[in-house]
Amino acid sequence: MKKIYISICALAISVSAIAQSSLDAFTVAKGKKSNKSILMNAEKSAPFWSEDFANGIPATWTNSTAPWEYRGTSTSPSNSTGSQGAYASAGSPIVSATATNGFIIFDSDYYDNNGVAGAFGTGIYPAPHNGELMTDMVDMSAYTDVTLTFNSYYRTYAGQAFVDFYVSGIFAERVQVHANISVNDATFTDEIALVRVPFSVVGNADVQMSFVFEGTTNTVNGFSGYYFWQIDDLALVETPANQVEIEDIVLGGFWMDYANYSGSGFNGIVGLDYTVTPASQLANHPYVIEGVLRNSGSTDQMSVLRYEDMSGAYSGSSTLTSVLAYSSTNTNDSVVVATTPSLSPTVGTYGLAIWGESDSAGTITTTSDTSYKVIEISDYIYGKDLGDNNPGSYILGGIEDQNHITTRFEMYADENLTGLRAYISDRSHTGAEVKAIVYELDTTAADGVVLLAESDNYTLTANDLGAWIDIPFVSAVNLYNGYAYEFGIVGFQHPTDSSYIGTSGTSLYNGEHSLFDEFGLSTQSAGTPTWYYITATPMVRMNFDPGNVNAITDVKQSIFNVYPNPSNGIFTIELEASKKYDVTINNVLGQTVISTKTSGMNTTIDLSNFGKGFYTVELKNNNSTYVEKVIVE
Repeated sequence: MKKIYISICALAISVSAIAQSSLDAFTVAKGKKSNKSILMNAEKSAPFWSEDFANGIPATWTNSTAPWEYRGTSTSPSNSTGSQGAYASAGSPIVSATATNGFIIFDSDYYDNNGVAGAFGTGIYPAPHNGELMTDMVDMSAYTDVTLTFNSYYRTYAGQAFVDFYVSGIFAERVQVHANISVNDATFTDEIALVRVPFSVVGNADVQMSFVFEGTTNTVNGFSGYYFWQIDDLALVETPANQVEIEDIVLGGFWMDYANYSGSGFNGIVGLDYTVTPASQLANHPYVIEGVLRNSGSTDQMSVLRYEDMSGAYSGSSTLTSVLAYSSTNTNDSVVVATTPSLSPTVGTYGLAIWGESDSAGTITTTSDTSYKVIEISDYIYGKDLGDNNPGSYILGGIEDQNHITTRFEMYADENLTGLRAYISDRSHTGAEVKAIVYELDTTAADGVVLLAESDNYTLTANDLGAWIDIPFVSAVNLYNGYAYEFGIVGFQHPTDSSYIGTSGTSLYNGEHSLFDEFGLSTQSAGTPTWYYITATPMVRMNFDPGNVNAITDVKQSIFNVYPNPSNGIFTIELEASKKYDVTINNVLGQTVISTKTSGMNTTIDLSNFGKGFYTVELKNNNSTYVEKVIVE
């Protein structure tokens, strides 16, 4: 396992911000594991035992004091027997083949809060809130290798999921399920869990299995345990000879390719994933697809990791399939494999489907589930977040907060950082102030960072809430190839106005994203300025647009507004008052693409035929020039 050494995060858990306990050597916080294995007909074997909960939880099974509960339908769960799982909507439970005839759930939240919605951490029964559901006896005497498969929808804060195995009523072995799901993360709703039954258990006629959600503690506001586990369609099958799982797919070189790049400053290169990457960065650091293939079959097998272009953007063909690696995988072993796809560095959005295959005697017998990655190549924007489709939020400034929320960026080419692009959560208040900030990561410094630059304060307007904003630096900040930086946004303590940054996605490792409590305002900081790490990905993007600073000296930003921004190319110029202006739209090269006039309060502009990118909107009259930036996505 790759270890990451960074020194900026120095203290323990920040409960209010969900920051995690700090370490000198950060352990990897993996993303979702996709372990659905699709067997070819020749390899499939019929289950010798199964349960789909069509008639509820079998009466012969043993339930715990904090019981697992049966849900009769997938669309109308009864909240009297536990929440839907963190009080989710009724329409989003487990997705399994027989979900409509019932499934089971252990809802740790429900037991911790005594069944009162929202009262987390206040319950007193039962403690600890562990869920244990044990089957009746299962005869495995005729088998030497068995796999337990089931549909599983699981989310955790600090709880853990296990399957315990008993022989003749005596505990034999424990297998952890979804061990790679990080804090505050979840599996997919249609996840299929594969549990290899321990060899000490198979071959016995009196085997029992216990499904355990371990909530650990139940202290008031202790934030332990929490969330839920939903299960359906259990089956025991004879383990096929060939079966492969895929997990931990990355595109930035986090597992292996990072070793090909050495840090030029007082920090190494980690090999992080970026969802939006400038072509200038890709010129020195091409995408590399890496992942882990795991043999869950009964014999040695040959495994390959494959990818397919889903967007038609690769050189050659939109159906290109390429072998990434080919290696012998021993039973229960895993192999990390990688390749660099032939991706042309052209601005646009690209999609990848990535999966594993294994074979016996050269015939493909099984494929893993498919992982999907969407990446964007840009002119000037460098970012990690997953976009604004379903953003969360993180507090920047307020009554008791003045936080710097940053994330680690690594440079593979020299750049001039001209500004910050950030998504401001709609939880923010109009009038709150924020600013952009950038540090150089430096292991020799006291906190592991050195302040490089910060912008002027930016005051949020009503149009900024729930939208992307651009905050320029007064002068461009020089960033250098081989150096790592902490970059992000700062809020300000204020008696009434709060600011929140949007979040989207989770970290690759604990320490990728950081929070600096500037005045030590949190209980944990106790008055001492302190760095922490967080797992949510802040929606902060580096902007290298050369026109982002010192564009025009005679600029007043208050007389007109441009919306929506970003747009698909069609946007409105909204004036504060009806006056005549010459309107000029220039691209990033300074070339005029549209020239027109306006005198009304609202004028519609259509740039959809001019391509994606950044444009400058200039309004001129006899006295002044007024400028706004517009982004076409």
